[in-house]
Amino acid sequence: MIAWASALAVLGVGGWVVSRPHPGDLLPGLGSTSNDRSLVLGTPAPTSATDPNPFDANRYFPSSKPVEVNNYKGKRTSARQGPDCSEILQDQGVLKGTPCQGYLALSFTRNDGKVLSSVTVLRFADEATSNQVVQLLRGQGAAVRFVLPDATVASPSATAGGKPVDPAPRVEAVRHYVTITTSRFADGHPPAAPVDPDLDEATRACSYTAGAAFMWTMGS
Repeated sequence: MIAWASALAVLGVGGWVVSRPHPGDLLPGLGSTSNDRSLVLGTPAPTSATDPNPFDANRYFPSSKPVEVNNYKGKRTSARQGPDCSEILQDQGVLKGTPCQGYLALSFTRNDGKVLSSVTVLRFADEATSNQVVQLLRGQGAAVRFVLPDATVASPSATAGGKPVDPAPRVEAVRHYVTITTSRFADGHPPAAPVDPDLDEATRACSYTAGAAFMWTMGS
């Protein structure tokens, strides 16, 4: 929580994220969150007595809310969700039996259409488990499937030699959730450098947006 509070101070503005302390709220000038238009495939993961709120893409990431963090401006363009985390994992053994309670997999598109970002949120029973999973997933370039704007999933980008060239995902624990975020160019061309400024900016913005959504919702 201290780390995320620091992130708020550093990343600052974020009109979508910092103005939305409770999922589903109406925001002045942005209309109702019920007016979502982007595609969502799958059903919300089941709720429980300890977590009674629906783990649903439209609840936490309504497509009517723009993502604006520093210089990045984009929007959610599709989502997948479900109770079975293996549906979104690229490597079925990556969690090594760690019980996952459900997932959200979101596609974000920068406003100019040139950069795509994919954010996967995995839900676990407690913070100890989510912290453990972060250690398992960091450095795993193909840990989860990349979700595209039409809600389909893409294979890892690869060079002519067959080696993946997607940047390493940004993996963060936020309470009992883990967020995994990565970005790529919409036209499929590889980054010119290991840390491409456009991709890095998009990944940081979308990762922050995902983390802030769960950091503020203390009742879920």
